[in-house]
Amino acid sequence: MTHPRHVSILAVTLAALALLGAVATAGTVTAQSEQPTVRVVGDTVAADGTTTVGVVLTNAPNGLAGYYLDITVENPEVAQIEGASYPEQFALTTSPSVGDDGATATLEAADMEGQIDPGATDVTLAAVEISGVAAGETTITVTPSQFDDDDGNAFQPATAAGTVTVDGSGGDTAPASDDTASGTAIDDDGGSASESTTATRGDAGTDDAAETAGSGPLSPALVVVAITALVAVALVRRRR
Repeated sequence: MTHPRHVSILAVTLAALALLGAVATAGTVTAQSEQPTVRVVGDTVAADGTTTVGVVLTNAPNGLAGYYLDITVENPEVAQIEGASYPEQFALTTSPSVGDDGATATLEAADMEGQIDPGATDVTLAAVEISGVAAGETTITVTPSQFDDDDGNAFQPATAAGTVTVDGSGGDTAPASDDTASGTAIDDDGGSASESTTATRGDAGTDDAAETAGSGPLSPALVVVAITALVAVALVRRRR
């Protein structure tokens, strides 16, 4: 015959293991449902030089059929957009439209051949050429106007700005912009791409990213503490 105390301890242990499994499942679901984010990969450039920053979609759960977005340099007195290009995976593109003041650019492209599969990560959408004007920092923001997946459904990605730092060699110091960005850096893998379409103004990797993160699953350490407490309480009650 099984002792009642043993039955109680077994029940508590099974309940704790079930709790642990639920927490692990919740963590997996959270990871799989992470919202796609369009991020700008910042960089450093000389006041008289140029650099290329990447525009990256962190993940595409249902693939990516096409997109339309705007890029904005918050302080064009520090840096300006000179041009932009698309990776070869986008077979249909619109020539990037760069504003005369170098502060904005509009990008549009479509994946006509299904190169971007469902579940793809770190998808480079475009490479934007930035020129340094004067020493300082400026934020580069992205505004998604339209994103469609492979099923023809529209989705709205989150956004994360990047920061371009212009060092003082070869230029004057410009007034600092009020806009700043901080957060998680993008790997260099997300910012490199072979180019198929390029446009410059006048034609018809360290970085900071600002984004909001949600709460994660319960810590495994807290789960262990909870299991230990449950077993201890059960033993004390049985001894009484």
